[in-house]
Formats: sequence, C-alpha cells, structure tokens
Amino acid sequence: MPERKLYIADDNYEFVEYLQAVASRAGWQVYTCANGNELLALLLSGQDPAVVLVDINMPEKDGIEVIEELTNISRPLRFRFMTGGADAPMLAAKLMARARNLSVGRNLYKPIPMDTLKRVLVEEWEALLLLQESPSQQVQ
Repeated sequence: MPERKLYIADDNYEFVEYLQAVASRAGWQVYTCANGNELLALLLSGQDPAVVLVDINMPEKDGIEVIEELTNISRPLRFRFMTGGADAPMLAAKLMARARNLSVGRNLYKPIPMDTLKRVLVEEWEALLLLQESPSQQVQ
C-alpha cells in the first residue's frame, strides 16, 4: 500500500498548522503551501497518489485558478475544496474540476472539527484507492 500523502494549500498559517498536526498524528505525510503556485509545483514534483485540500481564496493563485492548470498532472489525486466564505466560488471550483475529470469530494467549510477532518482523510484515501483500481470511474 502506498504511503498516505496529503497536500494542503491555504494561506492561513495557523489553520495549516492545525490540519498538518491532525493529519501527521494520523500517519499522513503532509506537504503544505500558502498559494496555488506552490501547490502546482509540489503536485508536479511527485508521482504517488495523494489527497489535496485546497483553499479557494489564496494569494497569487487561488483554488479556482489552480484547477485550470491541473490537467497537466497525471498522478492519481483526490481533491477537497475548503472555504471560510461564500458557497458560490467553491461550487464553481467543484464544477470546473469535475468538467476537467478531476476526482473531487464534498466541500469543506472552515473551521473543520478534528473528528470531521479525520473522517474526511479516511474517506478520501479510500476513494483514491478505488479511483486507482478503476481510473475511468470518478468516485464522489
């Protein structure tokens, strides 16, 4: 079984620290970044399957702009979009991602309780493993 990798893209340092601490304690290898440009560089540098938590509102390149460039990445990825704000941008991001055949789970709203985060990580890893078994089928 591959190592569980988690990428977190969010410009709120304290929130990222919280997500990283919870995920690390649950056995995940965690990579963090503060904007979409950093996220894209990290995702392009690897091959292994991974779960990606992406904030919709970030500097330099936000979650929606990241989606436009994700089609160049061929590794197995499973996405969850996060926001502490309005629904509309997150719903748009999800629709755009699905239109590009990206595997996307339900949206996450900040703050994310610890038990919810732990459950989401398990759900997303299981969905990612299923996706690898049948890549033509998008898991939701």
